[in-house]
Amino acid sequence: MILSMIAKRMCHSSFDIMSQDHIDTDALLKVYADDCTYGGTSDSGVEATVKGKKAIAEWLHNWEKDFPKRKFEVKNIAFAAWPLMRTNVCLIDWDLTEVNREGKQFRYSGYSVCHMRNFKMIRGYDYMVSRGPSSNLNHETE
Repeated sequence: MILSMIAKRMCHSSFDIMSQDHIDTDALLKVYADDCTYGGTSDSGVEATVKGKKAIAEWLHNWEKDFPKRKFEVKNIAFAAWPLMRTNVCLIDWDLTEVNREGKQFRYSGYSVCHMRNFKMIRGYDYMVSRGPSSNLNHETE
């Protein structure tokens, strides 16, 4: 139970950092193992995987440049742990609204599956589905 509360707090914190105008990659990557692998896929068939903190930080910087405004809404977090398990799994259900440099808004729903060992992410993967461009959001994008 305590592990679950700590993991959920870490997940919320990570998604809050990614929702900021400037992504503090040092703070975000504190919970990543040095050789962490992170990947993702979307309904458009785009798939990518990066390995290592340096590559993940570079990907985050490029994402921040391409989409200067991002807002995650974490809907649910599920955490599976057992005292004898070497790796714990966290599943995060989220919605994302992002705005590119031209001001066009995009909305996604997705899941992140994070495999953790000793409170460090060793492998993560995002599964996302586009909800299409949006011009009417409940929050400001300026």
